[in-house]
Amino acid sequence: MMYLRNSWYVTAWDHEISHEPLARTILGEPIVLWRTDDGSAIAFEDRCCHRHAPLSAGKVLGDRLQCGYHGLTFDRTGLCVEVPSQDMVPPAARIKSYPLCERNRWVWIWMGDADKADVSLIPDTYWHDHGSWVSIGDKFSVACNYQLLIDIQLDNTHSRYVHPDTLGNAGSLRHSPKVTRQGEQIHNTREMRNSDPPPLFTAATGHVGNADVWVAWTYSPRAGIITFDTGIAELNSGIFEGERGKAFRLFNTHGITPESDGTCHHFWVSARDFALGDELVSEIVETIRDTFLEDVEMVEAQQRVKECSPDAPQIDVSADQPTIQARKLVARLIKAEQI
Repeated sequence: MMYLRNSWYVTAWDHEISHEPLARTILGEPIVLWRTDDGSAIAFEDRCCHRHAPLSAGKVLGDRLQCGYHGLTFDRTGLCVEVPSQDMVPPAARIKSYPLCERNRWVWIWMGDADKADVSLIPDTYWHDHGSWVSIGDKFSVACNYQLLIDIQLDNTHSRYVHPDTLGNAGSLRHSPKVTRQGEQIHNTREMRNSDPPPLFTAATGHVGNADVWVAWTYSPRAGIITFDTGIAELNSGIFEGERGKAFRLFNTHGITPESDGTCHHFWVSARDFALGDELVSEIVETIRDTFLEDVEMVEAQQRVKECSPDAPQIDVSADQPTIQARKLVARLIKAEQI
């Protein structure tokens, strides 16, 4: 399968990377992640250049990584600096290293041309660790092609059926998406005036009756990430004119990283900016974990059906506009890399 390579992908939570080598597969490539004594995160190909032993089976020695098979030791750049069985280090003894960037509790890896790694392509996800927000997050291993997981996040109409008890509302079916493209990002908004709010918001806020509801997202293929700005406000409180003072907001982030053709990593964060110290509200909002697992159940079922009937035809409906545009954008970016 072809992937967009000149792109950042979420590869780990910052707390996952330590002085114990961590094995992870990204875009079909085995990677080993580790930290030096000064706390720097390092990413190598998970393969010793001597006899192809996985370096994730080795150990960290200060700012070096030692292979667990014959003891070859590599510095933080991937250069072999020691071969215990001889004095001379072969000139070609080197392994591939990958650029990393740590930001807002996530560690991002650049899988393409290292000279093109541009950290400005990583969106600001300040709500992950900002003091004015309370956040929860996790990582799921999902048995589906990564595009299926992207599709379900960009399709707001599925919530009425897959998440009827948390995020589903009738307004998402009545209001058409407003999709725009800005450079290499796709934006979508649904402004639902005088609509039924999603059950999760009514449970967390105590709101009764209709509200002004919105769902807005941005998909950034060069970072493998989808960011959501969602919320409710009292009717006619000016939310759609930019007044956010009376709003209850929930920001969700989905870092979707291909592992193989049929598997992917799903990193996610859900954060709120209201009732920060209320433990009951925290318990209610944390049920969104089960909501995201409902997505996982659906896309894994899709993957199984697609594998059984790979050539079966499918139709498109008008609500598919965001997912179709997203797939076309990614296809164009991948094609441009091949030229």
